[in-house]
Amino acid sequence: MEQELYERQLLEKLKKNRHVLSFLKKNKLDLDFVDGYSDLFEQWLQNLKKCEGCQGLPFCTQKIRGRVKNLYMDGDYLEETFMPCRYKKKENKELKHVSSYRFSHLSTNEYFIDLNAIELKNESAQYLEAYASVIKSIDDKKGVYLYGQPGVGKSYLCIGCANYYAKQGHVVSFVKVPQLVQECKDSLSDYEYQATILSHLKFSEILFLDDLGSESISQWSRDSLLFPALNYRMDHNLKTYFISNYTLEELKNRYFIKGKDENIVSSDRFMERIRALSKPQAMTGKSRR
Repeated sequence: MEQELYERQLLEKLKKNRHVLSFLKKNKLDLDFVDGYSDLFEQWLQNLKKCEGCQGLPFCTQKIRGRVKNLYMDGDYLEETFMPCRYKKKENKELKHVSSYRFSHLSTNEYFIDLNAIELKNESAQYLEAYASVIKSIDDKKGVYLYGQPGVGKSYLCIGCANYYAKQGHVVSFVKVPQLVQECKDSLSDYEYQATILSHLKFSEILFLDDLGSESISQWSRDSLLFPALNYRMDHNLKTYFISNYTLEELKNRYFIKGKDENIVSSDRFMERIRALSKPQAMTGKSRR
């Protein structure tokens, strides 16, 4: 008896709900249609209620972030699906350029960094010089070797530049070198994976190598992973950017591996590729971390 009363009250409530009435009108259905799908309509309304007063995706309480349950008619039957909410649609539009990345270690938040929106008003002369160098490089054949102490904003600036290229439809890869080297070490026996990574480094139209010199350096990582990619890119004039905490001379010393045959030659050859592909630019200032 109580169950029947509950179901009757539920139907009365559903048939007065503005969302239900709007759905029925849109699909040219009468009120009696609700009788056969009361559970689906009720679940739909409960899902919609979660979105009331939502302030954006960071506050989303849906099981699937940014997705809201939606009802639709499939012939004579009522079906449900999940559709992006207005905040998710906005995010998808803002992240459309992500499809231009061939390979990327960037987080979702980093894809939102906009080169043209970087605030320059209170920046130092040294920062402005580095910013101008990166902007100028967009129309140059060479990339930039951006170096300086940690935390001054080198990576942030170059991520903005990478996003700019991606938004223009260029095929971009943004590689965090220490992370890449570790990933490759973890997959040393997977030759197909190694070949795929090398192809990303070689063939990306524009390549960013972040935190170069901070990885666990070995003869393998230098001579079998990074050098072949840089050599190919130099031979084919492919634009390459480098971000490092080290000057070019300091980097050369880091890539010198003591006790190995021809290491001086190998270190020199490695650095020649970097110099051929980019123009050095210092970036100094206070740490932003």
